[in-house]
Amino acid sequence: LALESNPSDHPRASTIFLSKSQTDVREKRKSTHLNHVSPGQLTKKYSSCSTIFLDDSTVSQPNLRTTIKCVTLAIYYHIKNRDANRSLDIFDERSHPLTREKVPEEYFRHDPEHKFIYRFVRTLFSAAQLTAECAIVTLVYLERLLTYAEIDICPTNWKRIVLGAILLASKVWDDQAVWNVDYCQILKDITVED
Repeated sequence: LALESNPSDHPRASTIFLSKSQTDVREKRKSTHLNHVSPGQLTKKYSSCSTIFLDDSTVSQPNLRTTIKCVTLAIYYHIKNRDANRSLDIFDERSHPLTREKVPEEYFRHDPEHKFIYRFVRTLFSAAQLTAECAIVTLVYLERLLTYAEIDICPTNWKRIVLGAILLASKVWDDQAVWNVDYCQILKDITVED
C-alpha cells in the first residue's frame, strides 16, 4: 500500500472502518430524511460527520463505555462489510477455540451482532481494568493487521484477532500491563501457551 493510505503513517489518510461504515451512515441519513425527522426529535448526538455517538466524553476524560461502543462498532463494520473471508489458521476459532464448549456450525455462517462484540470486548476491558485510550490503540493495531497481513475479520476469526489486538495494546499503552496469565483467568478455557 502507498504510504498515504495508512492512517498510522499519514495523518490525512482515512481509516478502513470509516469507509466501511459510510454505507450504513448514508442509509440512516436517507431514512431520517424520508421520514421527515427533525433534528430536535433525535435522542442521540452525533459528531459533525454523523458517524460517532457522543456522550459525556472529553479529550482529557474519555468515557470508557462509549469509547468501547465506538471501537466495537468499527469492528462490527469490518466484519459486516468485509471484502472476502481471507484468514490465517492461527486466528481460526474452529482450529483454536476460546472455549471448551462446542460452538454450533451456524455461528460461523452469520456475522456477529454489535452487542455480542461489545459484550466480549467490555468483559475483557472491565476485568483487566483497561483504559479508553487502550481501546483506541486496539483499533489502530487491528487496522494495521488488516492492512499489512491482507486478512479479513470474519465470524471464524474475529475473537482471536480482537483479543490479540487488546493484548498488544494493553502492553504498549499501560505502564502496568496485564500479564498473559491474567487473560487466562478472564477466559477460563485458554492457556498461556495458547
